[in-house]
Amino acid sequence: MNIFAGINRGVMTHIDLNHIVFDGVRIIGHSASTIEDLRFMLDQAESGELSPNRSVAAIGSLSAARDGLAALRDASYPGKVVIFPQIRDFPLTSLDGLKERLPSVWRKLKDGREWTVEAENEFLELMLPGEKE
Repeated sequence: MNIFAGINRGVMTHIDLNHIVFDGVRIIGHSASTIEDLRFMLDQAESGELSPNRSVAAIGSLSAARDGLAALRDASYPGKVVIFPQIRDFPLTSLDGLKERLPSVWRKLKDGREWTVEAENEFLELMLPGEKE
């Protein structure tokens, strides 16, 4: 299912998540950008002019998904909420909140504010200790 621009903010619906879990259905949303817009954005990201990781404002585990959706609905964070479905129990936490909750992850943020691959790797290592390679 592909949801794109045209649905008004605040429109609510019920989605049977069983189709996602058991039938492999994927739901994505986008702004209906043109291919040229997407290429321009990709060029900016590759050149370092644009950092997509700046949009991450909070993270949480699968158990925090409901809180994440509510935060999006209520515009609680000035950016994206990333849910890690492979993590069972980690509350929805702002990046700033990581300073107290998971200091080793917070220290790997760029300038204490921007999500990084290193922060994500540290988070996963801490949350999935049995998954180390």
